[in-house]
Amino acid sequence: MIRTIIIEDEPISRDLLTLMLKRHGQDIELIDICANPGVGMESIFRNNPELIFLDIQMPKMSGFDMLNKLKPFNFEVIFTTAFDQYAMNAIKMSALDYLLKPIEQEELTAAIQKAKERLKQKDPQLNYELLLSNLSQRSPLDKTIALSTSDGISLVKLINIIRVEALGRYSKFYLINNEIILVSRTLGDFEDSLSTNHFFRIHDSYLVNLHHVKKYAKGDGGTVILSDNTELDVARRRKDAFIKLISK
Repeated sequence: MIRTIIIEDEPISRDLLTLMLKRHGQDIELIDICANPGVGMESIFRNNPELIFLDIQMPKMSGFDMLNKLKPFNFEVIFTTAFDQYAMNAIKMSALDYLLKPIEQEELTAAIQKAKERLKQKDPQLNYELLLSNLSQRSPLDKTIALSTSDGISLVKLINIIRVEALGRYSKFYLINNEIILVSRTLGDFEDSLSTNHFFRIHDSYLVNLHHVKKYAKGDGGTVILSDNTELDVARRRKDAFIKLISK
């Protein structure tokens, strides 16, 4: 049984999540339900939960602010949020999970399964430190992404990523030191978070770091030459948006 706490200030969202967790099955033990971050922090110190469902947008103290006061971390968090692209991207880059309100049962089940897998690793500190660090960075390329590989987690500065290539259900990250990192997630899984941080998907198969674009050559869609001298085609349908970005 996973000892679980809900911290959610909206009564309807709180009641709905409570009901959904009770329906989920026997692996979740809901030990407390908190209506504000102050009460939530007291409950965490008192009950020592393994899993917290944490609302991001709360009055007086956001979920991120609350998390910053709880270091070191000995629990897993599933964030809950209304649409907040900035927060969602930061969470994704830290290899953590969130649920978008209104929560769907299927998405809840998937998030719990991922949290269970992270709990087996028994070292949540790294991902949450990375999340808080990224939230404090003003420049997109100063941020760091957590890439889960077959032998652990690689922390990579965005500025050091030249391009990302789709490889079926995998993605290949090409770095400035000629290192290549293979991740068992699709390119689409990274597109939203990277596209808001100075990357652009020039083709179904490629995401490129705009900082590493050396040259664009005109053509049907055109081609780009990157800082490692790789030459890639730009899809015709993406050409106008790409030119608009690099012309800035």
